[in-house]
Amino acid sequence: MKLASAKKIAAYTRKGWWGRETFYDLFTRVAKARPGAPATVDPPDRETFLGDGPKRFDWRQLSDLTERYAAVFAQAGLRRSDVVVMQCPNIVEAVAVYLAAAKIGVVVSPLPVQYAGYELGYVIKAVNPKAVIAASRFKDRHLAKACRDVAGAGVIVFAIGPDAGADGLVDLSAEAASVSLRKGPLGVFGPASQQEGEANDAFTIAWTSGTTGTPKGVPRSHNHWLAIAPATFDAMAIEPGERLLNPFPLTNMAAIGGMFASWLLSGGVLVLHHPFELPVFLGQLAEEEITATIAPPAVLTLLLKQGDLLDRFDLSKLRVIGSGSAPLSEFMVAGWKDRGVEIVNLFGSNEGVSLASGPREAPEPAKRASWFPRFGHPGADFSNRMHERLQTKLVSLETGKPVEQPGEEGELLVKGPAVFEGYYGDTGEARDEVFDFEGYFRTGDLFMIAPEDENFLVFKGRAKDIIIRGGVNISAAELDTLLDGYPKIVEAAVFGMPDDVMGERVWVAVVAKQGETVSLEEVIDWLTAKDIAKYKLPEKLVLVDALPRNAMNKVLRWKLREMAEAEPA
Repeated sequence: MKLASAKKIAAYTRKGWWGRETFYDLFTRVAKARPGAPATVDPPDRETFLGDGPKRFDWRQLSDLTERYAAVFAQAGLRRSDVVVMQCPNIVEAVAVYLAAAKIGVVVSPLPVQYAGYELGYVIKAVNPKAVIAASRFKDRHLAKACRDVAGAGVIVFAIGPDAGADGLVDLSAEAASVSLRKGPLGVFGPASQQEGEANDAFTIAWTSGTTGTPKGVPRSHNHWLAIAPATFDAMAIEPGERLLNPFPLTNMAAIGGMFASWLLSGGVLVLHHPFELPVFLGQLAEEEITATIAPPAVLTLLLKQGDLLDRFDLSKLRVIGSGSAPLSEFMVAGWKDRGVEIVNLFGSNEGVSLASGPREAPEPAKRASWFPRFGHPGADFSNRMHERLQTKLVSLETGKPVEQPGEEGELLVKGPAVFEGYYGDTGEARDEVFDFEGYFRTGDLFMIAPEDENFLVFKGRAKDIIIRGGVNISAAELDTLLDGYPKIVEAAVFGMPDDVMGERVWVAVVAKQGETVSLEEVIDWLTAKDIAKYKLPEKLVLVDALPRNAMNKVLRWKLREMAEAEPA
């Protein structure tokens, strides 16, 4: 499944931005060079959420598992360009699934473990997968069984973990164990299946919260992912043999384009963490001698304010942390720097936004907390390779004209080899709303050219109706739509409220029918009955006489925030 046009592929290949290597090629190169070196490590609390003990693989062992998975998938009839849906926590088997799929050219559509029947049904209907791969359970939820029930007959459901072969599921580990492999160079196992995947093939279809009420599939090729990898790799100055701790789900840009790609490029160790538990996270930083990680800004700020807790752990090996998804503070960046750890400000998206502000781009903590290099600007000189790969521009939301004066706000538009080709299944008309006439992606993010230095951009807010809670995107419009049928409500609108811990919390404004009363509990019960992921549920309800709207009848969510803040506590 080629995503880009032949013309674009040729142009980016000539520039050296796209190549012939897949994730599988990068992996086998390291595995052959360092077969006995540690490769990837499970969360230490794996037993609490999956029911079996954590695993540690060296590159040879991971190669063995990858080749076995590839053979099982091929024997099951999966072929190049077929789509498989995967719903797994961060475990070593998920890494092997990606690598095996990369080998045979299968497209992985990864889903967060929080997704329930509503989201599963939407995605499975959209991509029509040939197979589903899921953990047998996650805490008290039976993921693989739920996937089987939604997918229906005719779709193979591979399960990973205890009781994986129950109830018509296919035990992926048992199937893989039966595969006969040949030893290759340096004892690395393979090949029991043919390599079919190519660098310009689709590798993943990730899902992002849309602004139209439904999730959006974001197809990305190997080249798309590897073209964006320098944003994190260069800004965090990733070194050979780096020990990386990844606490973000292996479903999105931070984990795949940041940690996964950096791990393969550095040939180091990928330590997995999931779900986020602060004591476990701190323990891993110390015990695994982590040198680089990523974490939400609220967590990093909280830790600084609990210095006695930090002092209990030996973090002497830790040198850099990437953070983003919410504004950073000078206090946080400076505080970690005082502890010998540099903070890198990352601003990215599944679609291919890739801004990164590190100590080389912005040495002063105050600037690094809110300024981003204006990659692609002719007057700038940045060492990050994204500077030559990413074109950016700001456009006025009111007039649509370019914003070129420092101090003026505009929507950020981006273009380049890291930017996707369009949402899954979009028509030409829909693409015109996503990209401008020059092929720039409309990000929906508001920036300003820094008044003090036109080579930098300053984040000002979001034009799209997205709530970012704990680093996870939530579509306000999606929840609005689900509330439309609630009988006691005239209309409702979901919005994000700033929060020191989570970045934003989900609130809902409700206009009740005359004579009716509506409680938060009733709204939660209504949404829960729709079988949506729990992290999307509103945490507070405010009653209003009417929803504020603009001349185009669009709900002004920023005005709802103002109204909520004005309410007595």
